[in-house]
Amino acid sequence: MDLLLQRGLEMTMDEVAAHAGVGRASVFRRYATKRDMLLDGLAQLLDIQVAIPDTGSLAGDLRQVVVDTLAIWHDDRLAALSRQILGESGRDPVVADLVRTSMRDRMARTWAVYDRAIERGELRPDSDLWLLTDLFAGLVAYRGLLGLGLPDPDEVVRSLLYGFAATG
Repeated sequence: MDLLLQRGLEMTMDEVAAHAGVGRASVFRRYATKRDMLLDGLAQLLDIQVAIPDTGSLAGDLRQVVVDTLAIWHDDRLAALSRQILGESGRDPVVADLVRTSMRDRMARTWAVYDRAIERGELRPDSDLWLLTDLFAGLVAYRGLLGLGLPDPDEVVRSLLYGFAATG
């Protein structure tokens, strides 16, 4: 994982062996190919456990989820690796499936936030929760991939909850 964060997908099996203090053959006993090793490393990296906030309000909970999502792009190493992984997912269907499945699982874990908001009457029971999730996750990924300025978490939450219509 250290090398994956340091070198990205460009790391070599020799670097992994040296970093682990073992011979190259030991690495190949565990992983038949570099691709197998990278897929295992990516699966571990993408299985990050996220904290599920409970601030007492949908706005507060969403803000924390957005802040946690933005944190990936604020870390230069994670941002660079994320760009590589998402680029690779366009070339390799196995990587694409791994990313898709991991991201969906990670986002679904945060749905307790939405369940509580529905119980409190802050969200309609028929809300499209995937759309709500994808709106901020997609925005953050788009801006991160293109190296654009990341949005302010409060503005993201306001836009998600109230849109862009004039008030009053």
